[in-house]
Amino acid sequence: MKPVIKICYLAIILILISCSEDKNNKRVTIAFSQCIGNDAWRKTMLEEMKRELSFYSNVRFLYKDANGDNEVQINQIRELAKSDIDILIVSPNEASPLTPIVDSLFQKNIPVIVTDRKTSSGMYNAYVGADNQEIGEIAGDYIASIIKHKGNIGIITGLEGSSASIEREKGLNIALKKYPQINLKTRISGNWEKQNAKELVLSNLEEINTLDVLLAFNDQMAMGANESISNNKIIIIGVDALPGKNNGLEQISNGKMNASILYPTGGTESIRTAISIINKLPYNRDNILGTLVIDKTNAKLLEMQYNKIKDQQNDIDKRQQLIIEQTKIYQNQKSILNILISSLVITVVLAAVSILALKSNWEKNKFLEIKNNEILTQKNKILEMNEKLKETSELKNNFFTKISHEFKTPLTLIIAPIEELNKINTFPIEVKSQLERMGRSANKLLSLIGDLLDLNKITSNRIKLNAEYISLDVFIKQILNNFKPLFNKKKIYTSYQRLTKINSIWIDEYLMEQAISNIISNAVKFTPEGGKIQIIIEENELGDYIHLRIKDNGIGINKKFLHNLFEPYFQVNASSTGSGIGLAYVKEIIELHYGQITASSKEGLGTTITLRLLIGDNHLNIEDKARNKQLTQQFENKKLSDNLDEKYFTPIPVINSNSNKFLLIIDDNDEIQAYLKEIFQNEYNLLFALNYNDAKKVLNENYPDLIICDVMLPDGNGLDLLTEIKENPSTFQVPIILLSAVNNQETKVEAYKRLVDVYITKPFNADYLIEIVKSLLIFREQLKEKFSCTNNSIEPGNSMTSIDKKFLTTFQSIVDSNMSNPKLGANYIASEMNISRIQLYRKIKQLLNLSIQNYIIEKRLMYSKKLILEGYNINEIYEKLGFSSATYFTVAFKKRFNVSPSTYKKQSFQ
Repeated sequence: MKPVIKICYLAIILILISCSEDKNNKRVTIAFSQCIGNDAWRKTMLEEMKRELSFYSNVRFLYKDANGDNEVQINQIRELAKSDIDILIVSPNEASPLTPIVDSLFQKNIPVIVTDRKTSSGMYNAYVGADNQEIGEIAGDYIASIIKHKGNIGIITGLEGSSASIEREKGLNIALKKYPQINLKTRISGNWEKQNAKELVLSNLEEINTLDVLLAFNDQMAMGANESISNNKIIIIGVDALPGKNNGLEQISNGKMNASILYPTGGTESIRTAISIINKLPYNRDNILGTLVIDKTNAKLLEMQYNKIKDQQNDIDKRQQLIIEQTKIYQNQKSILNILISSLVITVVLAAVSILALKSNWEKNKFLEIKNNEILTQKNKILEMNEKLKETSELKNNFFTKISHEFKTPLTLIIAPIEELNKINTFPIEVKSQLERMGRSANKLLSLIGDLLDLNKITSNRIKLNAEYISLDVFIKQILNNFKPLFNKKKIYTSYQRLTKINSIWIDEYLMEQAISNIISNAVKFTPEGGKIQIIIEENELGDYIHLRIKDNGIGINKKFLHNLFEPYFQVNASSTGSGIGLAYVKEIIELHYGQITASSKEGLGTTITLRLLIGDNHLNIEDKARNKQLTQQFENKKLSDNLDEKYFTPIPVINSNSNKFLLIIDDNDEIQAYLKEIFQNEYNLLFALNYNDAKKVLNENYPDLIICDVMLPDGNGLDLLTEIKENPSTFQVPIILLSAVNNQETKVEAYKRLVDVYITKPFNADYLIEIVKSLLIFREQLKEKFSCTNNSIEPGNSMTSIDKKFLTTFQSIVDSNMSNPKLGANYIASEMNISRIQLYRKIKQLLNLSIQNYIIEKRLMYSKKLILEGYNINEIYEKLGFSSATYFTVAFKKRFNVSPSTYKKQSFQ
């Protein structure tokens, strides 16, 4: 009867498990002490907090309003501390009086978040709020810009002891120090209240009517001031820019206020920070919120955005109510199901007991003997059927391959017309939507057929490796870039770490990209919105292979399915829309590379797919490698660089005495740097930069003839650098080649919109790149000859007006008198002539058809010839003429006159 007892125990355990409730959803308490809650700004803060709290069903929220009384707020905080709270959010009425009570909670290990206004001691876990000093500085700069740096202004401050009021006034005073002609004539303490500000302005109306600008430290006081002022010429500016009726944003739109400085409430950020602290997640101690000036140019847009968010929140509230109702139904159904399961278990136990009581040993032995004979007979039949299945499977595969090929032709003829129809912009939106849906479905079917054919080719040993020596960093970044729109859509955080010095391995780039893309695609599919996907590369202890791990924090896979995961047509979920061949195809690709693929997963925690790939090329046959002499040579060179840590690579400029052309190479990959250096060092002078900031420093000190730049830089984007160079009058004419692994149409179109000269994708052909560089330099030289200034002075043409001649005479006089000034440039000259840099640039371009920088360099170089003939040495000349170094002067002189300064001097005195 022992088996019967075990079954009974099992039944009881199952019943207890099915009836148990989930205890993991622990409730937490967040308390919020508000200094005063009756003004619009603080009501908005509370609304934001409640909106964010609607996403957390396990949070209890306690709220206290002190109505502007320090003692009341202190007592309320003491009361909250006794309520077993998990965290306190406090907005102090005044800094000093509230500091002791806040410090006491912090010392009792109750986490504290200070929002809007700080305490005096700084003893809190986090601060959420805008930088009030920055708001004051922004207000000061904005006032200066609208009154042309000259005039009288007045301010209406907040509560005298409030840190917000103190810091805003401090920031304003800092900003006004830059504008000595702006006078702070009037200062009124409005205590943050509209009525108080209204009455004070009315009592000081005579003095206020003499002001150009009146700045109130919140919108309510600004509105009160506006109601008292009859002088429409006074510019009224507030702080807060709150949306909603009778708030700052509406007042700006209606023209009752001129502008307001956005002061975010930080309600959402306070709750998010509190949740992070409670859950012991990483958080920022100082959460400084951004700000900007809002005036009539952008107020309408912000109002529209606020109304849209409000509508979306209402929709979310309705959906949450529906979820609550559905949850109740689910709980009722769950209870009924538990009862049914319990009844079923009891029934099974009783049936088992009855069977065990009735059966005898002799019946069991007889039953086993019969079954044994049946198994032997079935085994023989299975062996016969297996042979027939092999033949049938081969026939099916052949048929499947042929029919798949037949599908591709009509699919291509479907896709092509759809793509052409998509280019027509006259179709209604409904038609365009249907065409796009048809195109996506057709492309998906074509891709699926391609995968099936590739899988069949691999299993039939008809696909061979075409391995190349590939940089892992470039390869992985390129794949991640392809998925960037999908990551952004689902708000998935991605990271890539290479925890080994090994950066390049032998792989078939096409096949391996299909494999890794397939794995990432699955990870994205089963990772929730806001989730995380990591790619980590590690080296084993013996250094003979690497582990490439792709980790997600998605729904995970039950461990009983893991051993079937890489089988063809296997699906964990029968209702899945996939085909079940993706991971089988990946497994075949990895094994084709003599590697291994494994998976580990936990339900609810995520999945990790690990690729084990061999280092080096000893495992590859000759036919496995790409037959390309250039790649083989690159491999030999790259083998040496793999032993160097990338952090310590420092590119050194190459000065070629036989060349007067300078090339700037911007790329963070040491192998690309070394390769470009190898192919260009015999023809040109080379300058190097590893990242965005390095490139800006090099460009500030040098004038390259051509730039080769990567798109993906460690600290920025090559497209942004391209924009800076092309918008700078001193460098806009420099040709730029973007050399990148990013090979999608959108990036190329964006690059040419930003005026790139040539866009080349990696891997690239060296001869092609060399000829492109030569062609661009020749073209630039032709332009330079066409537009260069060869005279030592400018003679105004007869067609010029007297005003133009006077303008050029002044311009030339400033240049001539500042030859030795290293700051001489467009900004300096524009300041001296009291016009904007853009006006100066356009005028000189119109009159002389050349850039200001070229004119200055030409004048200095022409004058340098005179100084050489007078006996000055090179060091004296470059200092007199404002060149940054003797080397730069020598290169510029040789580039302009095709002879070095020393040679020119010798020739002149012969």
